[in-house]
Amino acid sequence: MTERELIVGLDVDDVLLALMPRWLHEYNEAYDDNLSTHDITSWDLWTFVKPECGKKVYRLLHPTMYDWVEPEPGAAEFVQAIRDRGHTPRYITACGDPKNTGLHKHFAMAKWQALIRHGIAKDGELLLPGRDKSRAPVDMLIDDRIENVEGFRNGMGVLFTQPWNDTATGPERADSFSECLALIDYYKEEGQ
Repeated sequence: MTERELIVGLDVDDVLLALMPRWLHEYNEAYDDNLSTHDITSWDLWTFVKPECGKKVYRLLHPTMYDWVEPEPGAAEFVQAIRDRGHTPRYITACGDPKNTGLHKHFAMAKWQALIRHGIAKDGELLLPGRDKSRAPVDMLIDDRIENVEGFRNGMGVLFTQPWNDTATGPERADSFSECLALIDYYKEEGQ
């Protein structure tokens, strides 16, 4: 196979930006609890919170939260390594209900500003907001949600390990950014 540039789709929440710790901080403050990221062992966050909170935990998620969200350790260096290999990063993320265009735009802007502030994204790169990542215009998708990886149809999907997907089986998996880079290198040489 000849040398080629890949477009690498990178999920924002809990791949590049550590959303869950901040979200749990807000929940713990509001409901006098002490949940941590490692307590969340499946995608349904509401099943881990106090019953009086339940699905209201999703109402705690708001765009201003990204003023406080920290990057995943090594995220900026990982994205720069993608660029250094001659590939193009694309930031793919759900931004709330797309029918609520005002809130959708606020989430997209808040996430983009956090990516820029933490030195992950650069001006001129693209944030692609959307829930359905199955046909994202990228060659490779790195995401922490197994359904997104399994449904991805345009190339190689990689599941980025987090406590809520730790027992998932099936797709390619990366436990670290260095493993993601190894899979990018492999896909560049051996991919479809």
